[in-house]
Amino acid sequence: METNNKKLYTLSSNVTPVMPIHPGEILGEELKARGISQKEFAEKAGMQATHLSAIIHGVRNITPAVAQKLEMALDGITAASWTKLQEQYNRDINSRKRRLPVLISGYENASPNVAILAQENSQPYAGHYTVTVTIPEKDKALLYQMAERLGWIID
Repeated sequence: METNNKKLYTLSSNVTPVMPIHPGEILGEELKARGISQKEFAEKAGMQATHLSAIIHGVRNITPAVAQKLEMALDGITAASWTKLQEQYNRDINSRKRRLPVLISGYENASPNVAILAQENSQPYAGHYTVTVTIPEKDKALLYQMAERLGWIID
């Protein structure tokens, strides 16, 4: 479907996000939106400020016990919601790890002759896949932006 020369896409329920969002990031945004400092919230929730910070930065997960503390200290979001977000994040991360390189051609705002070729039979190296990418020089900046957002390493 085309609208104003922009393509619209519909995602099905079996699509894994390219960059899964840790529920701690959602917590951090919620605290910002409510104007609550991390230190203030940690005290209210009965948590160490460093523990809360680690959750917000995605270093630590939201356990059922932490979810209960979040529910008590943050009106409107249940413990079940926090644990479901954590479970979904874990599933997305595991699915992302299993994903093999795919053949991708073209991306928005790129020149029409862009071709990104992933080696279908590439082998994992230390938990990573090596992918060969061929693009026009003028699209190099876009590739670096994508790499930074997705956590790719470019040699």
